[in-house]
Amino acid sequence: MEVIPFLEAVHPELAQVECLLQEVLARAAAPLGPGLGQVLAGGKRLRPALVILAGRALDGGGPPFQLLAAALDLVHAATLIHDDIIDGAALRRGRAALHTLWPPAAAVLAGDYLLGEAIALLAELDRPCLTRAFAELLRAACAGEIAEILGDASADPRTAYERRCEAKTAALFAMGLEMAGLLAAAAEPQLAALRRYGREFGLAYQIVDDVLDLTVGEDELGKPAAADLRQGLATLPILCYLERATAAEDPVRAVLAGRRDPERVEAAVQAIRTSGAIEAALDEARAHVQQAQVALMGLPESKARRMLGELAVYVVQRRR
Repeated sequence: MEVIPFLEAVHPELAQVECLLQEVLARAAAPLGPGLGQVLAGGKRLRPALVILAGRALDGGGPPFQLLAAALDLVHAATLIHDDIIDGAALRRGRAALHTLWPPAAAVLAGDYLLGEAIALLAELDRPCLTRAFAELLRAACAGEIAEILGDASADPRTAYERRCEAKTAALFAMGLEMAGLLAAAAEPQLAALRRYGREFGLAYQIVDDVLDLTVGEDELGKPAAADLRQGLATLPILCYLERATAAEDPVRAVLAGRRDPERVEAAVQAIRTSGAIEAALDEARAHVQQAQVALMGLPESKARRMLGELAVYVVQRRR
């Protein structure tokens, strides 16, 4: 697990989440257990940290929030396995993606197995409202992936991008925080504040991910660089570039149109980096962070609320 220094106060709870994840691995016989161990290793555990902080902000937290945090991290790990298969990604967190080590069909089932373990953890909480929220989360995530694969030629590019980010990334943050609120029996205004914070946090997180995809090397990123561009996906920094580009013979438009030889991709990346599009995209990420900070005003003043604010700022400062 990658340690974020200012989250030291919740490290004991995060350590308990790690123990729960290790119990999941211990229940899985070889070769499933070792394979899943590779998927669950590393990462920032942002989603568990958000759940624990939300629990602290509302009712002091405790073991039920650790169970919820572990369940959401299992969901996240499952989506990473499935995403890598869909995208054909060879690396994840600097390691070989699971589908490159196993037959893709086995990797799909490994992701499904993690979803089953997540449901088992949620069942221990015995809260039907959490089960309903979890089902909505899975529906939103699957709908987002399908929309990305099939596309929508009629949609405005920015609208299509935001919808994709909402369903693919922001939904897990927003719904995870709402589930923490439900677990704490929070009132609707507080649930709404958590949902809004999670949505804005998730949108900022995805925008920065898309920026890093174009600005950070593979060694630091832990996965292939410029992967979205190579797949012809117009992420926000690419859209910001296209709104500024005027040349008829443009390398970015050529790559998006399918001419993806290495030299042209490199020229496209350099064009985006030097155009001002990266900073424009980061400005939009910072605007989402500001909105997340506003949403936090709907929660009681506490150290946990302040840490949620710090975590939102961290999102746009990270390098991986």
